[in-house]
Amino acid sequence: MSKTILIIDDDEIIRALLVRALERAGYAALTASAGPSGIELFRASNPDLIVLDIAMPEMTGFEVASTIRTIEAGEDLPRTPIVALTAYARSFFLPLGTQAGIDSYLMKPITPDQLVNHVNQFLTDPPSTPLDTA
Repeated sequence: MSKTILIIDDDEIIRALLVRALERAGYAALTASAGPSGIELFRASNPDLIVLDIAMPEMTGFEVASTIRTIEAGEDLPRTPIVALTAYARSFFLPLGTQAGIDSYLMKPITPDQLVNHVNQFLTDPPSTPLDTA
């Protein structure tokens, strides 16, 4: 059975590119265009990993990650790896991401190979400390 990746990103083109890259690598991909719908899909689908945009309207990626971590803790669910996609400078988002429960970061723009390699690494041999591939 293939692993399922939940993509939460408000940009339709980015979502399509991420889905294509992940599906070509053998993953199943689910998508949400906003934080609230992403949280609902997380609850309904139990994904193996989440790829999350930081800069979204309605809820930031930090808020989404924090909400997911609260749900996991409150319902005694296993921790789902969260990989954040961002174009922000590392000094701005790293402390906020760590506090929100983000496990790893990829800086935009990324190539399909960078995404797939990062996801493969995360799902085959999860790191004991957050990855920083920016």
